[in-house]
This record gives sequence, structure tokens and C-alpha cells, in this order.
Amino acid sequence: MSTFPQPWISTVSHWQATNRGPTSLYLHNSEADLPTTADVVIIGGGMMGSALSYNLTRPGAYGDGKKIVCVEAKDVASGASGRNGGHVGPSTYYGWNLHQQPYPLGLGCSAEEATRIMQNERDNLDLVESIVKKEDLDVDFWRGELIETHHSAEETEESKRQYEAWLQARKDYGFTSDHDTRFVDERTEATELSRFKGVTSIHIRPAGSVHSHKLATALMQCAIDSTAADFSFYSWTPVSGFPEEVAGGDWLVKTSKGNIQAKKVILCTNAHTPNFFPKDDPLHTHIQPKRSHCALITPPPTYSGAQALKNTYNMSDDHYLVQTPMGGIVIGGGLPGLVRDDKFKAEDSFGQIDDSEAGIDPAYKEHYNNYLKDNFIGWGPEGYGEGLTRIWVGILSTVKDGVPLVGEVPGKKGVLLNAGFAGHGMSRIFTVARAYENILRTGTWDENLLPRSFELTSERLQSVLKAQQAFEAKNGTGKITDSEGVIYETKTTEKAGKCVIQ
Repeated sequence: MSTFPQPWISTVSHWQATNRGPTSLYLHNSEADLPTTADVVIIGGGMMGSALSYNLTRPGAYGDGKKIVCVEAKDVASGASGRNGGHVGPSTYYGWNLHQQPYPLGLGCSAEEATRIMQNERDNLDLVESIVKKEDLDVDFWRGELIETHHSAEETEESKRQYEAWLQARKDYGFTSDHDTRFVDERTEATELSRFKGVTSIHIRPAGSVHSHKLATALMQCAIDSTAADFSFYSWTPVSGFPEEVAGGDWLVKTSKGNIQAKKVILCTNAHTPNFFPKDDPLHTHIQPKRSHCALITPPPTYSGAQALKNTYNMSDDHYLVQTPMGGIVIGGGLPGLVRDDKFKAEDSFGQIDDSEAGIDPAYKEHYNNYLKDNFIGWGPEGYGEGLTRIWVGILSTVKDGVPLVGEVPGKKGVLLNAGFAGHGMSRIFTVARAYENILRTGTWDENLLPRSFELTSERLQSVLKAQQAFEAKNGTGKITDSEGVIYETKTTEKAGKCVIQ
């Protein structure tokens, strides 16, 4: 599990490397004294911590007139938030179908709840766009369409079946807003639109991309600049363990700079959440870390200028990519295929927390070096300095039932958790932050703002444990799943010990 000071130097992503100017908040308050009291302490300065800080500090929000402190173990967006693919890509039919599947594939939820989850992801895209426009944020935000590729007649048939079922569910449950999607199963048209080899069909839907490090930094800066709340952010202030309850119902947060006492403590700790809970607590295993890779590809002239990609993409084996405004293409994913081809071991991803250069697997370097030129039509020869330009790793979270945990920690009144984004945080974090500010302010859960299945309850945790036990009794314990529900076999239970045991 995570320790500080960190015994390694983390890799640097494209986003982190291109946001180093005077407004980037590196080392912000790293040497400053921490106050001893606050109304609210937020632990974690990643995208969730930044988005929540922003929402709490708006005029009339829950934090209006309150003292709010956010502490981060390293720099703002120094973890997965600053190392992701920059993709704000809402799911549609695939996620809708997956969430209805039984453990360990999904939530086992109703078709109506799955439809609400998908609508929430679309709302999240609209919300990011509205915040960027409202605050006039210079974060390279782009709004357009995502192309999802399919590569066999069977995949096309099943995808189209799920797509049509999802559209019908939207009608059945009263979602009348335009879904803005289309399914193209004429191969020539699908190939021309996608420029991708071997496609049998494509699904086109709304999506966006953003410079993730700039966005997290800008939201944190908005909170710092707020005149409605007394807000402060402290980088390089790691927290030691779960807050300690003190007299009066307050909580004492122990940090490297001393203690701070608060009425409410909000954990925005994502993959590092297990550090705050003992091994016998369900939250110690419900969320677990997963090491993932991303890369920056500098395209040749045939994919630059007017020939640059006009869409973001989701491809097979969890691949995804975005076209940045000037810096090239950021690509991530590929784990299922590498494991299937015996080029990478699943246990070298699941349960891992080292985001240093040592965590970059040679198989991923080779894979990203060849993927775009092998799969995009007319990629063209790469000159020196083109092709694979940078590769990095980040620590995402896996979640046993696949959706975030939002709410008060069971039995710990005043300690709250907003975590567990399962590699899909950019399509969920912003609606979670907006909804949770509303929950704190009103005392009620508004299902129009956030699906009820996201709520953290003892019943939810126990239900998943029972489902896990039933699965293990039938199938054994040497299995792990990723955030998309892909099941991987592990050779021994011992090897799977640091993975998400299913």
C-alpha cells in the first residue's frame, strides 16, 4: 500500500509535463503551516478533490462562510487524475448492459438504474463543458464525437442488439432528451469515418477531451480564489491513517505537518482508499489499486493538420485515444489483449501502486509503439521524433461492483467518502462533486443528480461480499476482474493476493 515519503520517483505524464508554468500550483503551500481547525477537511487533491473543492466554495454552496482545507500527499493531480487519457467519454449501451450483469461483471442492477447511470455520464459531459465556459477555463477542452470500433460480424450483431435495447430503455423510463448517437453497420462507411482497419461497424456518440492536469489545477485555483468560503490547499501534506474521533463529534486528521480538527472529513482518495481502513473492513478490499499505462504518440504528417483525427476513440481491448490540440495523440488501454497474448501478467497491474519508471512494462512500450501505425489506414512513415514520444503509468482504482462509493462511511458520522471511479472518473467525478455538495447542503439524496446505486451503505458492501463468496465457492479464488468486467485467470491464489480477488 501507499507510503510517504514515496520510495520512488513517479513517471511524468504528457499532461503534467505541459502544465509547469506559474499558474500550475506545484508545491503550493508545501512549506506553509497547516491550520489546526476547519469546518471541512478534504483529503486528496486529485480531480475529485479539486472538483469538490470548487463546488463547495461557490456562493450559496454548502461551504459558503465555512473554513475548508484540502490536503494532498503530493502535488495537485499528481496521481491518476494527472496521468489519465484526458477522455470525457460517456458510456451508452455497453455500460448499460454491463451494469445489469451479476457479480463479478456488474452491479446486477435493474435496467432502469443502468439507464440512469448512463444518463448521469452524459450529464457529466455537459457539466464539464458548462463549468469550463462559465469560469472561462483555459484547459484545452474539446467537445465532439467518439467513435467506437467493432471488428467481427458477431461483435456488430451483439453491439447493435444492446444498442437498440438501450434506446428502448431510455424511452421506457422517460429519458426523452436526444441521445445524439448513431450506429453505422455498413462496412465501407464505417471504415471511411473511422479510418480504422478491419471494422465491421462503429458506434458514434457524444464525447469530449480535456487537459486533465490543467482542469484539476484550474478548479483548485477557483476554490483558492473564492470569496464565499475560507479555502486553502496544502500540497505535500500526506495524512496518516483514518481520522480519529474526538470530543464533540469532531475528527482529528493527522498529517505530516501536524493535526487538524474538523467537523467533517471527506476522503477523495480513490485507489489509495484501502490505506484508511483495516483489513477486516469491507472498504479495505472493495476498492483496490490498479496500475495502468498511457502514451503520447506524435503522428506523422498523414495524421496531422487537416488530416488530424476528428474524433476520440474507443477500440477493442479497452483501448481509447484522444487527439490533443497540438501535442499529438494520447492513447491508453490494451491490458486484456496483452494478457490474452501472454505478453503481460494481470497481477503486474492489479494491486500495484508503483508509478515510477520501473512500473513501465516493455510489452506496453512495444504495443504503443506499433498500435496506431498497425491499425490506422495510411498512417505513413514516422520520422525521428514521431511515433511513441512519452509513456507513463498511473494508479487507477478497481471497484468490486463497478460504480463509485459516495456518502458517509458506515458507523463513522462525519467522515465521508467520494472514491472508487474504476478508471472511468472523467465521466463521473463532476456530477458526483455537484451532487455531493447538494447532499451536504440539503441533507437529501437527489436521484436526478446522482444514481442511488452510487450510495455508500453497509448493505451495499455486505451484498457484494455475499456475491463474492458465492462466486468463489463456485469458481475458486484465482480470478480478478478489471473495471470493464473482464475476468482474468491467475495461476495461483497466492499470486492473486495483491489483486482484486473475486
